[in-house]
Amino acid sequence: MNNSGLILDCFSGNTEARLAFNRLHSTGATNVSSTSLEEQYYSSSIYGEWCNDAVKNKLRNGYYVTTPAVAQDLLTFTEAEAQVAGQSPLDAKLWCYGISYGTVIGSTFASMFPGRVGRMILDGVVNAEQYYNNDWRDNVDQMDEAMESFSSFCHSAGPEKCSFWGPTPAHITTRMDGIIHHLQNHPVPVSGVQSRDLPTLVTYSDLKALFLSSIYTPLAKFPLMADILHQLERGNVSALVGMFDGLNSTSDARLAIQCADSYWRNGPTTIEEFKRYVEYTISKSKYIGDIYPIFLETILCRSFRPQLPDSMVVQGG
Repeated sequence: MNNSGLILDCFSGNTEARLAFNRLHSTGATNVSSTSLEEQYYSSSIYGEWCNDAVKNKLRNGYYVTTPAVAQDLLTFTEAEAQVAGQSPLDAKLWCYGISYGTVIGSTFASMFPGRVGRMILDGVVNAEQYYNNDWRDNVDQMDEAMESFSSFCHSAGPEKCSFWGPTPAHITTRMDGIIHHLQNHPVPVSGVQSRDLPTLVTYSDLKALFLSSIYTPLAKFPLMADILHQLERGNVSALVGMFDGLNSTSDARLAIQCADSYWRNGPTTIEEFKRYVEYTISKSKYIGDIYPIFLETILCRSFRPQLPDSMVVQGG
């Protein structure tokens, strides 16, 4: 998020403060311990307080990039292009192709300016109503089916093209489930002494992070996931080192937009609502449901105070 050449950094360059927050909050999947969910919820308020302070003292208009504002910008650009082409700006229409969050931009533009849509393709659609409520329930509905497709594709590819191949898709899934169960109860220490790296633990959360990143881009990541599972089966955990930390590298700009967009209708905001959301995601997906809430980080929005004009937000309903 840019403002006068500056980038929103919620911790204003204080690396130690950011690392301290990450240690408190980004502890892994929501069920890795008996207190992890509560620790993640209560620590989440720290993030918004730092962001609010950074915006107030560093970026006066730091929260002014919302999706309705982007839709207005798109209309302005479209009209400017029409004028350059010698056409009437009032007749200009938007042609666009949106994927994922781009579908929220597209649907918002169509809602705000229905008469200014030319051709619009929306693919990998995000439920816009849930997005503006900060309640991403539909996203977990088919995650386990996506994971099961890995087993099917790996089996179909054969042992030469899939290193985690098995005689049946069910055989592949059973072995994968065994790796999950083992890491859940037996995190693996990596001393780092040979490579002079920092010591760490490879955990269940690292494995879940691998699954989540892989089903998001399966064509690119499924072969890599097969290789990593193959190595894990043989006791080599090195490829999983830092996997959760890499997945959970929070983007301040992304969260500022997400939280500003949903400010008027934000959920969950209480510990009970967060617990219900986590229970729902786990009930829908045994592979991703327990890590998705801490990856998506909807609870980080609960202490944001964007203070935006009504024209820049979608009003509550």
